[in-house]
Amino acid sequence: MKQFNISIGTMILRFYLMMLVVIIAGFLGQWWLAILAFPIFLSSMLGFTKK
Repeated sequence: MKQFNISIGTMILRFYLMMLVVIIAGFLGQWWLAILAFPIFLSSMLGFTKK
């Protein structure tokens, strides 16, 4: 795994995915599901890629 090696477009897509997870958790009333957004947040901020 490499760190800090993603494009801006990929970072934006990961942020949208993170927000989608939080919004779905909120609409379902299952706030524990929002914890799943944390690894997505970390991967977007740290720029993890598989190569």
